[in-house]
Amino acid sequence: MRSRLVTAVVAALASVVVVATPALALDDGEGKGKPLGAGLVIVIYVLIPLGAFLVIAFFSTLPSMLRRPRYRPGRAWKHDPLWFGGPDDPDSALSSARPGATGRGGASAEW
Repeated sequence: MRSRLVTAVVAALASVVVVATPALALDDGEGKGKPLGAGLVIVIYVLIPLGAFLVIAFFSTLPSMLRRPRYRPGRAWKHDPLWFGGPDDPDSALSSARPGATGRGGASAEW
């Protein structure tokens, strides 16, 4: 138990030293540039991230803005019926169908 504690403390201290090492670098003598003005700092650190957030938010809500109103349970159906994968002429297929001509099927798996 004691060796695990010592290992965890040494690992934590070593990671802090490794991460903080660049802060100990010496000045290479390069001249410092002009400081940024307050307006430019606000643009870089506030407006650009805010703009990126708004663009991402817009594109994430765009599909729902373009979608038609959805059917809600309990409301009347306002559209023409549609038979996916059915015959070319569904009216004649329904009129010529015999009751009980199909298998039972469904979730009971009795085909």
